Amino acid sequence: MEKHKVNPVTMDLGPRTLRHPRHNGNGVKRKIKAFCTILALLLFIGGILSANAQTPDTSSPVDVLQSQKEEKRRALLEIKNKISALQKQINEQSQKIASLNNEVELFELQIAQTEAQISALNHEIEVLNLEIIETLREIHAAEEDIAAKKELLAQLIREIYRQDETSPLETVLGQQNFSDLLNQFHNTLSFQERNAEILEDLLSVKQQLEGKNQLLQDSKKELENLRAQSDQTRISLEKQWADRQGLLNATRGRESRYKQLLTEVSEEEAKVNREIFELDLAIRQQLGDKTLPPVTGSLSYPMEGILTQGYGNTGFTKLGYTYHNGIDIAAPANTPIYAAGDGIVYAVGTGKAAYGNWVVIKHTIETKNNGMRNIFTLYAHLASISARTGQGILRGDLLGLEGNTGNTTRLLYGPERGYHLHFSVFDEEGFGIKDGLFADIYGPYQIPYGYTYDPMDFFGS
Repeated sequence: MEKHKVNPVTMDLGPRTLRHPRHNGNGVKRKIKAFCTILALLLFIGGILSANAQTPDTSSPVDVLQSQKEEKRRALLEIKNKISALQKQINEQSQKIASLNNEVELFELQIAQTEAQISALNHEIEVLNLEIIETLREIHAAEEDIAAKKELLAQLIREIYRQDETSPLETVLGQQNFSDLLNQFHNTLSFQERNAEILEDLLSVKQQLEGKNQLLQDSKKELENLRAQSDQTRISLEKQWADRQGLLNATRGRESRYKQLLTEVSEEEAKVNREIFELDLAIRQQLGDKTLPPVTGSLSYPMEGILTQGYGNTGFTKLGYTYHNGIDIAAPANTPIYAAGDGIVYAVGTGKAAYGNWVVIKHTIETKNNGMRNIFTLYAHLASISARTGQGILRGDLLGLEGNTGNTTRLLYGPERGYHLHFSVFDEEGFGIKDGLFADIYGPYQIPYGYTYDPMDFFGS
């Protein structure tokens, strides 16, 4: 479509002559009618905008959506409180002496928590669906607003173009006095200002529309993640029921048989845990004291949950080691695990022993003395992995879902067992990844090892 440019009217008051860049004059009434038409149009549009600005009816669909969302959120809060209460019971139960009855009780608590987690995820999905509906309505309203403003702008341009066909002489002759003439020119400037206002409004609504569309895409991605998490949690629930029944079948309901199996499995797992401990210890002995300059606030917590085991001499000699090289955070099955800081995925691994499914990220951090240091963070025992080797990662990016892969479950529960995330921080110097020694028992697996620091020193307050 050809674009028309509105030419300014110029007036030379010296010899009392008026001229227009393109016209020499035709008639005056059309000029007045055009201005009157535009004024009437502006008044009409103003009335519409004022009517739209009124308070919406309390029974509107928007209020219904808000009410539904609030109801779902209240129910979600109650379920999450139940999940937290069950987590505390699980932690307390895991501290009890290992016995068949205690083991069955732990399974039942874990199953109840997983069922509650599935319910919570379903409520989150429902809330997000309502938010998506609300966003779609806002997008539709913004598109209608843009269409209305474009039509208004087109009408104004058409009317001004018609004015442009009338010469300034005809305009002057059509006025009864000089005051009317000045008012006419003032109105012309007002029309131009109105055009500018509409263009600004169009830009503002367009930016809002772009923001709503981005919000919609983010919400759809989050919805996909929640659905995937829900599917994984249902699979975990089925496995928990199967493991519970497997325990009863293996022990034939007898405490003596449980103790025998417990001893056998614990001895096997102690060998793998000892392997991890000795690899870390060898590096520590080679490098000596590598105290890191004080660093705080460099990393974020990788997962929401309860700290069940700290760093250092935690005293788990029965499992083949006395030094825990990270921290353990417990939460419901398949809780999302996020990158603790910006970096690059250095490696990922899977296996049935040691750390199970794990991710290692390499970070460059700034110390308080303005120095730079490379570190590695380990995220272990994942149910599933979302990251890939070589991928650039930002703080808060999803790495996978919490699980109990590797040496975390078997028959003995405790603070180091069951669904949790093991999180370690390694120094760059001496860090490595080694094939496990007991592939004949567990199949192929790898062990990240090196000089570790207390992760709590890297978290903000």
